[in-house]
Amino acid sequence: MRYAVYFCPAAGSALDALGRAWLSAGQVPGMAPGRLHALTANVRRYGWHATLCAPFALAATASYDDLRREVADIAQHAGGIELPLHLDRLAGFLALRPSVDAQAVEALAERCVRRLNPLRASNTDAAWQRRASHLDAEELALSRQFGYPYVLDRYRFHMTVAAPADESEEQAIREWFARGQAGGSVAGIDALTVCRESEPGQAFEQVERFALGAGRPA
Repeated sequence: MRYAVYFCPAAGSALDALGRAWLSAGQVPGMAPGRLHALTANVRRYGWHATLCAPFALAATASYDDLRREVADIAQHAGGIELPLHLDRLAGFLALRPSVDAQAVEALAERCVRRLNPLRASNTDAAWQRRASHLDAEELALSRQFGYPYVLDRYRFHMTVAAPADESEEQAIREWFARGQAGGSVAGIDALTVCRESEPGQAFEQVERFALGAGRPA
């Protein structure tokens, strides 16, 4: 079982509606049948979200109560953040990315990573080997310390839209979002959401949502 701390758009928000429409679109003009389903497979599995603390297994000495207590305290001492988004490329895939300075959410992500790291089980050798060959020296060091390479200075707030696509597919996706984002998109970060993967490869599910500035389930 693995847990993660995500930003998940509030139910009924414009960003939530955009994600639901995208993941239920079925077909996008200009894209071959079945390709949208393939390109969004991981988005559906992990959910419409932005990572604040990447998935990890709890250490043998830690419990879910320990995790929720830490997340509740982080949330209690954090304020809400409004982050305008735009469609952008990140490491070859399309994602919604901040169109303004993102220092506030980067600081929030760092607090999550540092506070929850003592609860994290060490990565397995297999997990380490899968990543190690693709990482630079700084990412290797971060991965050894925090179990994940894209944290602290290497963290980039993003909401993944699709896996890497070819040029024509990417253009089709951009056109879909240009229509869907006619009024712009804003991440109203008002809560930390604990999500859970019950079994390896299963879809992540929301467990609890802690309102920022409140330290209690939202």
